[in-house]
Amino acid sequence: MSVPDRRPARADLGPVTGAWVGSMGWRSINLHTHISLVHRYVYVEVPKAGCGTMKATLGGLEAARNNPGMVERFQDAPHNRLAATPFVRPFQLPDAMLEEVLASPDYRRFTVVREPAARALSGFLEKVGQGLKQSEPIVEALREQTGRDIEPADISLAQFLGVIGALPSRKQDPHWRRQADHIGLGIIDYDAIVHLEDLDASWDLIGELTRTPDLRGEFFCRNSTGASARMADYYTPELLDEVASIYARDYADLTYSRP
Repeated sequence: MSVPDRRPARADLGPVTGAWVGSMGWRSINLHTHISLVHRYVYVEVPKAGCGTMKATLGGLEAARNNPGMVERFQDAPHNRLAATPFVRPFQLPDAMLEEVLASPDYRRFTVVREPAARALSGFLEKVGQGLKQSEPIVEALREQTGRDIEPADISLAQFLGVIGALPSRKQDPHWRRQADHIGLGIIDYDAIVHLEDLDASWDLIGELTRTPDLRGEFFCRNSTGASARMADYYTPELLDEVASIYARDYADLTYSRP
């Protein structure tokens, strides 16, 4: 049995939705956009920027409307996209309603971002250093460049940056994609863009955005690489220059200073 392609045509989407889909693709938007119709907010996930903490905390809030068991199940595995999720996904909404969610002042939209050099290093240490599936395109690109076989554990940070820096954002893996492009900055009107470095002090703001004033964050991430504390072990001034070039828009538009 063949399954028809029922993805919406861009011409049928609203102007904001269509522009974001054109920029980052329908799949990425569905994977990283978490919608609460009850509390009328949208959290756009940036991988390697506190997304485990955010999904566990907000997911627990949403799942609590169902039962305690679902809260525990979701918080135990916030990254498991195959498990039941308490959030609504963009593909589940009619086109006009999705446009309302992404553009109307009736919904509050926010995201959490991270200092680009620390985020890129975190993605490198976890995904490439551990040889996870996200490392496969990096390995393949280096094999084509050098004509030699290479194992993920043998890839240097310089080689990694050389591969990802040559790619447009849409073709970068979301774990090191340019954040300003990933979140549709300039397309989506955000009520707040929280720096991960300020997250501990931002729960009152997030509680206001989610219309739950008593919200408190809890740290559920079990995959921390400690990248922020290991910058000097991996970055030379030249590599920092390269990161500043790759992520120039992130540094400028997300108001980060070059480390």
